[in-house]
Amino acid sequence: MASSDKSYGIHKKLPYKEDFPLQPHFPYDVSKACADMIAKSYFYTYKMPIAITRFANIFGPGQLHFSTIVPDTIMSILNNKNPVIRSDGTPERDFLYVKDTVRVYETIGRNLDNPKIHGEVFNAGYGKPIKILTLVNLIIKTVGSSLKPDVKGKGKPALEIDRQYLDSSKVSKILNFKNKYTLESGIKETFEWYKENFQKLNKFYLGKQQ
Repeated sequence: MASSDKSYGIHKKLPYKEDFPLQPHFPYDVSKACADMIAKSYFYTYKMPIAITRFANIFGPGQLHFSTIVPDTIMSILNNKNPVIRSDGTPERDFLYVKDTVRVYETIGRNLDNPKIHGEVFNAGYGKPIKILTLVNLIIKTVGSSLKPDVKGKGKPALEIDRQYLDSSKVSKILNFKNKYTLESGIKETFEWYKENFQKLNKFYLGKQQ
């Protein structure tokens, strides 16, 4: 079951751990928590070999959802425009590079014949919160740009959780999984993909900005 860290909802104590109660507030978050509970019910009722993944914000080549922070920032840089931050830049998030995301899925898939992981939940991310403003500055620095973030917001988004990051130690301990990519190395590889495909992507991207 491909779930999300959004299932956890708002918790004062962080990072999220797999045994935290699900207490989402917003519609998308609730939809993920409901799917989690349905998946678990099939494990409990029918003993189906189900595992649930709750990942941080996934980024990498091929992401065309330009309202998300990483592709939007990279496409702004490639257009030689200051990246826009819609909030005040202080919300904190956790991230996971797409190739490590796939590796987690593959690792869990290869182990689904092991009854010990049936019904289990596995977090995956870097486990280190990063402010959105810090992330944008890191992208700018990593790709060698001299642009500056354009912080539009004067507060925090009303319908988003302010701070989210994950404890990913369980997947490491039980399945011996380790990320191969750091945030910086993932950003470099992602930037190169958008740069290589810039002409094809830019008309679509600029259309989304209008």
